[in-house]
Amino acid sequence: MNNLGLFYVAQIHPAAPNNSKILARFNKQRHNCGSSSTNSANNTMSSMIDLLNSIQAASYGLTLADLLTQHPGIARRTAQRLIAKLIEAGQITARGEGRARRYSGAKVVLVAASSAITDVFPSTIPLSADSLDILAYIDQPVEARKPVGYQRDFLNAYQPNETWYLSESLRRQLHKMGKTVDADEPAGTYSSAILNRLLIDLSWASSQLEGNTYSRLDTRVLIEHGKAAQGKAAIETQMILNHKTAIELLVENIGEMAFDRYTLMNLHSALAENLLPNPADEGRIRQHAVNIGKSVYRPLSTPQQLEAALKVVLDKANQTADPFEQSFFMMVHLPYLQAFADINKRTSRLAANLPLFRANLCPLTFLLRKG
Repeated sequence: MNNLGLFYVAQIHPAAPNNSKILARFNKQRHNCGSSSTNSANNTMSSMIDLLNSIQAASYGLTLADLLTQHPGIARRTAQRLIAKLIEAGQITARGEGRARRYSGAKVVLVAASSAITDVFPSTIPLSADSLDILAYIDQPVEARKPVGYQRDFLNAYQPNETWYLSESLRRQLHKMGKTVDADEPAGTYSSAILNRLLIDLSWASSQLEGNTYSRLDTRVLIEHGKAAQGKAAIETQMILNHKTAIELLVENIGEMAFDRYTLMNLHSALAENLLPNPADEGRIRQHAVNIGKSVYRPLSTPQQLEAALKVVLDKANQTADPFEQSFFMMVHLPYLQAFADINKRTSRLAANLPLFRANLCPLTFLLRKG
C-alpha cells in the first residue's frame, strides 16, 4: 500500500553493509505519510552526514574551523546548526569552549537512507550516570540483587499534562513526523485505510518480540489466506491470529474504544485466546502471584491491589491530552503493573496504538534485531 506510514520502535543491530543504517528510537518508514521529500531536506541530510563522518574519523575530534576547512561548501551558521542537532541527538559530544571547542563522535555513523529523513533521533538512548549504575546493578546474578516490589509512588507521582515522559521537543517532532493526510477526518480513518498492511506488520512484529519464529511472509500468508506455516508450533500460529483479531477489534470499534476496563479486558481476551493454561484468565485481572523470569521484581499479588492500581493507570491515561504521551505512558505502566496472568506486554503494545488510531496519526509497530 502506497500511503502507509508506521512508527517503528526499534532495537537495531549493525548488520547492514557499508554502514547503511540509521539507529533510532522512533524510525518511521515513510511512503505518503507527512510531507514529501525536498531537495533542501536531502542537502541538509547530506551535509549532516558529511560532518558526522568527518568527526567520527578524527581520533582526537575536530574544531569548527577544522570542519569548515574540510567542507568549504557548508556555511558556518549551517554547520553550527547541524552540529547542535548532532549533539542533541547523541551522535557526537563536545568539549572545550570557544574556538578550542572540539567535537568527537560516537561509534555509530549516520548515513543516507533510501527515503528522506528531516528529523534526527539519537542513535542510542543517552544514559545518565544513575542509569549506568542501574544497568551495572541488573547485570549482576539474580541472587546478588535485592528483591523489590511494585512502587506505587512511581504511578502516583505522574500528573497528567504536568508530568511528561516525552519532552516537548520530542512530542513536537513526533507530531510532525506522524501527521497523515487524514488528520482532519473522523477518528480511525487512517488506521482503517492501512488496515491490511497494519495487520501483517504489527501482528508479526509484536509476536516476534515474544519469540515467535514466523517470518513476515509466513504471517502474510496466514493472515491473508488462513494458511499456517509448515513446521511451526500451533501456539505460534495462534499468537499471530490473536494479534489480527485484537487489531481488528481496535480499528473497527475505534469510536467506542477508550482507556477503560472494558476495552482493556476485551483486548487482552483477544490476545490471550487459547494461549493461557487457565482459559478463565483470558480478559480478567490476575488472581494469583507471579514471578518475572531472571528478575527480582515482585509485582502486586492480590486482585484487589491490581484493580485499584489499574484504575489509576487508566484514569491518568484518559486525562493525558497528548496522544504520543498517552501511548508511551501505557507502554510503561501496563507491563510494570502486570495486571494479567500473562500477555501484559502484548496488551500494552496494542493499547499504545489506541490514541494514535483515534488521532489519525501513524501507528506504532516494533522491530527487534539481534546482535
